[in-house]
Amino acid sequence: MTIWEYLQEPHPWFDTSNYTPLQIGLFFTGAVLWIVAYIIIIYMAIKKKTVIIPAAAVVCNFGNEVGGAIFWVPDMGNALVLAYWCWMLLDIFIVINLFRYGYKQFTTDFFRKNIRKLVALGLAGSIPLSCFFMVQYDLPMGVIDAYIVNVVMSVAFISLLFVPNFPEHSVALAWSKFLGTGIISIMFQTKYPDNHFLSVVYVVVATFDILFLVLMYQKRRKLKTA
Repeated sequence: MTIWEYLQEPHPWFDTSNYTPLQIGLFFTGAVLWIVAYIIIIYMAIKKKTVIIPAAAVVCNFGNEVGGAIFWVPDMGNALVLAYWCWMLLDIFIVINLFRYGYKQFTTDFFRKNIRKLVALGLAGSIPLSCFFMVQYDLPMGVIDAYIVNVVMSVAFISLLFVPNFPEHSVALAWSKFLGTGIISIMFQTKYPDNHFLSVVYVVVATFDILFLVLMYQKRRKLKTA
């Protein structure tokens, strides 16, 4: 259902006909933690003039958010529709800053000089890819596309730890991403317990999120003792 179709009919703030109160509570908690993560990213963009979420993740994630906000809206009620729109609107600011500061994530001249063109090209591909995938193949809430993007994001985060002179990473961001995604994973596991693809994806994402936390703390300790 598109946002235009959704707005033509009344909907409850929390739709318990599709999800249990526990599932709604878990997803909403995870959604709030992800909004916190976005606010941290935006704060760091303003304070440090850099983007502390990997460029590839931003590009892929924005396509998913456009799809989830406009072309494949969630079936959990108005509160979650607003949450999806909040994600997308916050991510617009992150995308803008990626155009401005994304070159700082790279050491290769090609990427540093052409980051704006590459980001624009990536967005031109990720938006229709995510939107059409969600409409044609995805489950409600766009869960499959979101977790494919999350795998890319979790793996790419690790690469930022090894970029020379890159600003120190946010502990709050790392934990809010890990906990937000983890809580949502638990929720979807209760909703789709027989979807083994998703079950494996939850473990993969959690594994790389934990690895990032471990490596980040190791890096912070080394910086303190250097």
